[in-house]
Amino acid sequence: MIFDRLREGAGPERRHRVWSKLRIFVAALGTLGSATGIAIAVTGLVEFNHTKVIAGVAVILVCTAVYVSILVRDRNRVD
Repeated sequence: MIFDRLREGAGPERRHRVWSKLRIFVAALGTLGSATGIAIAVTGLVEFNHTKVIAGVAVILVCTAVYVSILVRDRNRVD
């Protein structure tokens, strides 16, 4: 896997750069997913569809958890 090769042959600067880009990508996905969940929930509200509203809220919660988890990291860890 690519991460095994990064740990073996890459220097700390490269590992840090790759992990930073990966974290930014996952954070962007979390943000876009939350926006999608908001759109689903609003559409469900307009259509008076309770199931669609619940699905939208679930998408929002999952994507927010992903976003927060990727932003929180151990400050003592060296990438």
